[in-house]
Amino acid sequence: MNDLPPQDGARDSESTGNHDGQRTLRRSSQDRMFAGVGAGVANYLGTDVTATRVGLAAAAVLAHVAIPVYVAGWALLPEEGKSRSRAAEFLDSVTSRVRLRRPSP
Repeated sequence: MNDLPPQDGARDSESTGNHDGQRTLRRSSQDRMFAGVGAGVANYLGTDVTATRVGLAAAAVLAHVAIPVYVAGWALLPEEGKSRSRAAEFLDSVTSRVRLRRPSP
């Protein structure tokens, strides 16, 4: 039996599952207000996007961590259709620059 919650439309089923049928957490590239974190969490959990956004905002405000948590989600969650996060892309660019600057032996 499939343990995945019901999803709305083809876009949701494509964005929430991988080839093994497991759900993957991705920032939404379609339904976003800022960076797509709230919509990505809603797609992953199979919940209403608005309710998820309100819940995330309330939890973040009550815990006084709204901006750092949202920024962490933006940096660490890969966008739909991508396999790497912005943080991973940034680290790759930095390490490639460091390798280019290293003097030859």
